[in-house]
Amino acid sequence: MANLYSTRNKAELDHLRKLARGLTGQQVASPAGGTGWTAGGILGHLAFWDQRALVLLRRWKAGNTGPSAIDIDAINDAMRPILNALAPQTVVQLAIASAEEIDKEIDALDAGMLAKVEAEGKPVRLDRAPHRLHHLEQIEKAIS
Repeated sequence: MANLYSTRNKAELDHLRKLARGLTGQQVASPAGGTGWTAGGILGHLAFWDQRALVLLRRWKAGNTGPSAIDIDAINDAMRPILNALAPQTVVQLAIASAEEIDKEIDALDAGMLAKVEAEGKPVRLDRAPHRLHHLEQIEKAIS
């Protein structure tokens, strides 16, 4: 069932699919603008945060919600060398599959659950589009 997040999330999922599937292995391994990330590492970063949202949303739906504090910068810094090291084909598949899975889960929310997640907000962000767009633009800039 579509909701107010569906169109934006789908647009950036389509953007992700087109960009990621068009990258060469060399582009995936290329540095992304002096950030310490490679283009592939950024794709892995997107996959990680989509997977985290998926896990939290599923817990929420099962009634197992609670604080999920996280030091975002520490997580990103710790994950950077691991995500940068993933094989190009693997990271492309992970990024796309993770985005598809969280979008499907968000799209399937009934009105009551959608309202509950929106009202209680953190730690699940239903609007996945801004994060994707930001990082896809970083990749596009790095490979241009």
